[in-house]
Amino acid sequence: MNDSIKSGKQVIDEFFSEIYNVENADESTVDILVSLYGKNKLTDTNLQNALDDLLQKEVDKIEKNENEN
Repeated sequence: MNDSIKSGKQVIDEFFSEIYNVENADESTVDILVSLYGKNKLTDTNLQNALDDLLQKEVDKIEKNENEN
């Protein structure tokens, strides 16, 4: 058994390498998290802005589909 203690960065890196395996996780949201983390830009503000953009894109898509029908 390996008794070594992982650093915080190792734990977080492991989390982000496995996050795509989380069952029922929204892939677009996961993409945002992984992208921001990879760019060292995972802050409250950047995350909120990215999620707001994602939400707006989804709303626009729904409205477009409703207008086509």
